[in-house]
Amino acid sequence: MNAMSINVSVIIPVYNVEKYLANCLDSVLQQDYEDYEIVVVNDGSTDSCGQILEEYAKNYSKINLVTQKNKGLGGARNTGIDNSKGKYLLFLDSDDSMKQGTLSGLYKEITENQVDIVWFGMDYIGEDGSLISTRRASENGCRVVTQDECPLLYANDSYAWNKLYKRELFTENNIRFPERAWYEDLKTLPKLVLHSDKILLSDKVLYNYLQRNDSIMHIPNADRNIEMIDTVQDVLDYYKEQNAFEKYYESLEYMTVLHVLVFCTLRVASINPKHPLLKKLYEFTKTNFPNFKNNKEVKSKFTLRHKIIYTFSKLKMYRMLYLLNKLNNLR
Repeated sequence: MNAMSINVSVIIPVYNVEKYLANCLDSVLQQDYEDYEIVVVNDGSTDSCGQILEEYAKNYSKINLVTQKNKGLGGARNTGIDNSKGKYLLFLDSDDSMKQGTLSGLYKEITENQVDIVWFGMDYIGEDGSLISTRRASENGCRVVTQDECPLLYANDSYAWNKLYKRELFTENNIRFPERAWYEDLKTLPKLVLHSDKILLSDKVLYNYLQRNDSIMHIPNADRNIEMIDTVQDVLDYYKEQNAFEKYYESLEYMTVLHVLVFCTLRVASINPKHPLLKKLYEFTKTNFPNFKNNKEVKSKFTLRHKIIYTFSKLKMYRMLYLLNKLNNLR
């Protein structure tokens, strides 16, 4: 394959997903599009992923297989970026899959609209293959926006993989994912958005997001949630360095409240409502945004569920969050 013909690089980090890997790779290899490559990074897998990948790489010239010692999801993605040749980058987690027509559709959208990122929808899929729910980037047709027009984009959807990116966003701005870290997407996406002139919100649903019970976010490890503080602080510091903190103050405040006081606080309280990290999460938010309780976007954009969690978190009623999660799981 001529390197000059590669328009899209699909980057797939792989670690111990032997059960799902073939389905993931097949979903890319069956695309109705030719000018792409698959950069697969075997991130120190200890199961049969290595053998599966070697067999695929031997049979399909589009696959560029890179093997490394374990660096975590972010480190594997970085290796994929460094070993890719495409003008545009798409990240695909190795237990997920893409729908037919994804690459041709995304390439057409990003080139015709001359945007830096195409943001698209996903289906949440159960382990039995059932459709749980659908989430769209745009409900009313495709539209081109700027960060100023939609400043809450990266807060409400911080996934790295339901987007097609111009390669230069990473290379020219020296942006990479953190290694061996939780919340690597949230630490990276706001930086990419800041350097994007135009973003296309597509109404297409192109990604199958597998809901695994053994995923990292389902592992009851309260202590590691302290990484949320480091993640959000890193984003705030980056916006300050880029002289963009004051301009996007309200949206950064919204992001902090949503991810620290809603998502992360619920996660910790659901494991241990007396965990000392809960106080740190609240104090972190209060220190960085003293008037966070007056954020207009929080009041108008939060779902009812988010508002309930936020209210309990604000009042430090962590036992109520613990019970709320128990009741939710019983449904």
